[in-house]
Amino acid sequence: MELLITLGVVLAFTIPVLFLLLSVMSVGYEDTTKAQADAASRSLADTINLIYAQGDGAKKTVLINVPPSTEEVYVQSNPNGGGEVVIRIKTSEGSFEAVSPVFARINGKQDVGERSGLFAILVYNNDGEVELIEPTNAR
Repeated sequence: MELLITLGVVLAFTIPVLFLLLSVMSVGYEDTTKAQADAASRSLADTINLIYAQGDGAKKTVLINVPPSTEEVYVQSNPNGGGEVVIRIKTSEGSFEAVSPVFARINGKQDVGERSGLFAILVYNNDGEVELIEPTNAR
């Protein structure tokens, strides 16, 4: 009987502590995922700006590492010039968009798709407009 009471008291204190630890770990994981998406969007934006500044015919393959919860990766032009790189990820609070601006001219919306992990993208300057191309479809 005393053993059951002792076990009950131990479980009564242990279970809430475990739930607290698990929730703190998931918050830390989401912060890391958001930081990874931000870093990937900045890296792609910097490469796009570099290729645009180098002029027609410039190209470079860049490796992007996005989180497993990535919903979409795309580059979109703005009506007033320039554009932005957007990496949308899924979090417990909904969707999070990591956005980095670019000053390069972009032809409309260039969708990389729903990818996750490490993958390569060829950034190509085609007559003053930057394009994203699969490395297997390179010119």
